[in-house]
Amino acid sequence: MESMNKKTLKLALPSIAEMMMQTLLGIADTAMVGSLGGIAIAAISFTDAPMMVMLSFFAAISVGTTALVARFVGAKNFADAEETIKQSLIISVLSSVVFTLLMMAISKQVVSWMGAEPDVIPHAEEYLRFVLLGLPGLILTMIMSGALRGAGDTKSPMLVNGLSNIINIVGNFLLIFPTRQIVLGLPFIERQWTFIMWGAGWGVAGAAIATSLSRWIAAILILKLIFGKKGKYHIRIDKKLTFHREILSKILKVGLPAAGEQLVFRLAQLTFFRIVASLGTVMVAAHRITMTSESISFMPGWGFALASTTLVGQYLGANDPEKAKEGGYTAAKMAMAVMIFFGILFFFFPRIFIRIFTTEEPIIEQAVICLRIVAISQPFLAMTMVFAGGLRGAGDTKTVLRITGIGSWVIRVGGGYFLAIVLGIGLAGAWTAMTIDFMVRGTTYYYIFKKGKWQDIEI
Repeated sequence: MESMNKKTLKLALPSIAEMMMQTLLGIADTAMVGSLGGIAIAAISFTDAPMMVMLSFFAAISVGTTALVARFVGAKNFADAEETIKQSLIISVLSSVVFTLLMMAISKQVVSWMGAEPDVIPHAEEYLRFVLLGLPGLILTMIMSGALRGAGDTKSPMLVNGLSNIINIVGNFLLIFPTRQIVLGLPFIERQWTFIMWGAGWGVAGAAIATSLSRWIAAILILKLIFGKKGKYHIRIDKKLTFHREILSKILKVGLPAAGEQLVFRLAQLTFFRIVASLGTVMVAAHRITMTSESISFMPGWGFALASTTLVGQYLGANDPEKAKEGGYTAAKMAMAVMIFFGILFFFFPRIFIRIFTTEEPIIEQAVICLRIVAISQPFLAMTMVFAGGLRGAGDTKTVLRITGIGSWVIRVGGGYFLAIVLGIGLAGAWTAMTIDFMVRGTTYYYIFKKGKWQDIEI
C-alpha cells in the first residue's frame, strides 16, 4: 500500500512544478518589463492588487469545486463529481464575462484610486485593459484546474499551465521589445552569431497582450481535456446542461466563506499596497521586486497546500478522518523543510535574487532589507498555506475566513501603517508587519488543525 509520504509527493510535485513555471513566468515578466525602467514595473504593480480583489469572487467557485470533487471522488461518487464540474463551468463563464466588462469600464478610476503617480497612470491603465481581455480564460483555467486537483489529477493542470507560461514568455520577448540586433556567443568559444530579431515594441502593453493570449490558450486546452470526446474524463455538454440547485448550494456553502476569505485578504493587500504607494515610486518598485523574489518559496508551499486539500477531502469522503489528519501533517512537514531552506538563502544571499530584476541601486537597497525581513517568516508561511489548505479540503472555510481577516487587517494593514507611516520606518516597517502576520497565522492554524474539530464537518 502506498505510503502517505509517497501520496503527498505524488500530489504535490506536479503542483510545485506548475507553480515553479508560474513563478518563472512572473520573474520573466518582471525582468523583461524591468528593463524598461522603474515606472514600467510600478505600472504592473498597480494592477495586481485590484485584479486579485476581483478574483476573490471566483475563489467561491474554485474552492467549493475542489472540496466537493475531492469528497465525491473519495466516496466513489463519480456522477456527482462530474455534475459539480459542469455547474462550476456554467457559473464561471457567466460571471467572468460580467466582471471583465465592469472592470474595463472603470479601469482608469481603479489605477488612480490605487495611488499611482501621474506619470505611471497611463501605463498602468493600458496594462490593465489588455490583461482584462484574458480574464475569462484565466478564470476558466483556474476553476477547471481546481476540479482536476480535487480528483487527484495534478499532472494535467501542470502541463496545461506550463505550456501557457512558455507561450507567455515567448510572447513577451516578441511583443515588449522593438526589432533589434541580437548577438549570441558560447562560453570559451570566440565565435559569435549576429541576427536581427523582430519585435513589436509595445512595451508594457506587449506584456499584457502576451499574458492574455497565453491564458486563453490554457483555457481552451483544459476545457478540451475535460469535455473533449477523446478527453480523459468523458464529461459531455449536452441539452441537459442546466442549473443543479443541490450541487450549486453545496459549492456555495463551502465556497462563499472562501470567497469572503479571499476578498478580505485581497482588500487588505490592496490597502497594504496603498500604504506602500504613499512612499513613492522607488518603494513601489522595490516592493514588487521583493514580492517576486519571495514568490520562489511559494512553490513548495502552494504545492503541498494543494496536496493537503486533496488528501483531507478524499480521506474524509472515505470516512477516514485520522488519515486525513496524517495527510495534512505530512504535507506541512515537507513544506516547512523546503521553505526554511529558501528562507536561509533569502537572508544570507538576497542580492542574488534582487539583481535579476533591476540594476538601480536605490531599489536594490530597499528590496534587500525587505527580503531579509520576510526570510524569517518562511516556516510560518508554510504552516499557514498547508493547514489552511487542509481546512478548505474539509470544508471548514469559515475558520480560515476569520483567521485571515484578523491577521491581514489587524496585523498586516494596521501594523504596517503604524510601523511604515506613524513611526516612519518606511517599506521595511511594512514588511515587518507582514512577517508578524505570517508568524501569528501559522501558529494559529497549527493549533486549530491539531484540535481536529474540522474532522466532523459535513458538506
